[in-house]
Amino acid sequence: MMIVKRIDITPTKEFSPETGGAGKVSFVTDTGDVIFDCQIKPGRDALKRNPVVAYISEALRQVQLMPEYRISKSYMKFAPGVLPAEFAL
Repeated sequence: MMIVKRIDITPTKEFSPETGGAGKVSFVTDTGDVIFDCQIKPGRDALKRNPVVAYISEALRQVQLMPEYRISKSYMKFAPGVLPAEFAL
């Protein structure tokens, strides 16, 4: 199990709802970083979200595609307060 203690976002292309955006999202853990290259598509979904939520949502989507997480051999938890309020369950 990995516990994410911090999320770092480094945009490589400025985000706007009209053009989308691109950047790197790092999930920082005690054992190292998990880094995702994220592309945010322009359009209606981008209009509804702020850039931070859009980048984290894309990184979480990519986590779901990773084989080790799909077959439940590993999983990721987030330390309290790491995720924005929009992700609260």
